Amino acid sequence: MNELTCPACATPSQYNFSDYILFCPFCSASFRVEIENGRKTVYNDHFIIPNTIDAVRLKEHVTEWLKRLHHRPGMAEKEFVILDIRGTSVPYWIVSLEAHTAWKGLVQRNRRPTDVMPGGEYLHETGTFRRAYRWAVNGRNNICENWGMARLHEPKEPMTVLWDGFPLDSTYSRGRLTPDAPNEKTAYERREFFEFKFANGLPIQGCQVSEEEALRRARAHIESYHVNLAQMHADFLLDCRHELDIAGVQLIHMPFWHATYAYRPANFLRHFYRTVEKHVIIEGINGGILKGELGIIHRDKVQINAVATGGAAIFFFLLGSVWTPIFFLVALFFAAVSGLSAYIAIIKLEERKRHVNHVTPDASAAQAKARELYG
Repeated sequence: MNELTCPACATPSQYNFSDYILFCPFCSASFRVEIENGRKTVYNDHFIIPNTIDAVRLKEHVTEWLKRLHHRPGMAEKEFVILDIRGTSVPYWIVSLEAHTAWKGLVQRNRRPTDVMPGGEYLHETGTFRRAYRWAVNGRNNICENWGMARLHEPKEPMTVLWDGFPLDSTYSRGRLTPDAPNEKTAYERREFFEFKFANGLPIQGCQVSEEEALRRARAHIESYHVNLAQMHADFLLDCRHELDIAGVQLIHMPFWHATYAYRPANFLRHFYRTVEKHVIIEGINGGILKGELGIIHRDKVQINAVATGGAAIFFFLLGSVWTPIFFLVALFFAAVSGLSAYIAIIKLEERKRHVNHVTPDASAAQAKARELYG
């Protein structure tokens, strides 16, 4: 920590020079410092989206979300326990731009070549598309310091997201449990010039990523996204070129809440289910669920089924040993079901491990491959 005076109010305070932009705790001014000569430059394009949610309302939102997912809503409050709720205001660089993409590729014919219609099985196709974004790039060096923040983008198209940025307007407004009010302002329209009071108690995280780095990452994210979009139009993509028109860059602090809960079945399944912490990310304007883990998933059900049927197989085997051999057939049936369930559970676990290894926090390798292939 180093002591500096604010260029706006001239009040001395302690600052961390690892941050790219410093925030005055007295007047909320944002400024940069050149370490070499000590020159200070006020940064005016700094905004904050006010936090309007508290921990009590967050608990209600998470409970309501769990009720909608549970097959017995009335049991949700008994079987789900909220373990922790904490919020933070995260800095994001918002890059306003319009992206133009031109692609060329091969598309397979619907019919095979014949004497009447000679030629190859593939046709050359070309196309163009453009999209406008307010693309959000995390202003923290460690994009994984908060659970789930590295992969908030969930495009409508079926594709695997390998980038950490996301379109602000479509991402930050999803997950609402109640319908949007008419003429309601978007998250971007709710922004205010940065002042600590708009955080309403949330801790403010510092911005560590430079504006130039944010622009580079935004370009890489959108180019990778558009390559995936172009691949949906062609069986073999031959060329894909992009042109990005940058309209402006702003730094915006956005409120996020992270809730941790546990699922504890109230029936006999509690003897077979190992309690695991689950996570939910909620935006701090309307309480929309941005990302959440289900309390019990298909793999958990298969594991429980394997344990339960395995126990039943042992029980009927013992019953057949002391009573009548007919129960050996029942034991054999349950043993087969238990073995099949265990096999499926192992396959699901291996698939998840491969997916986690494939979708890494650093997408630089994927970006390099895309540039190598498509220039």
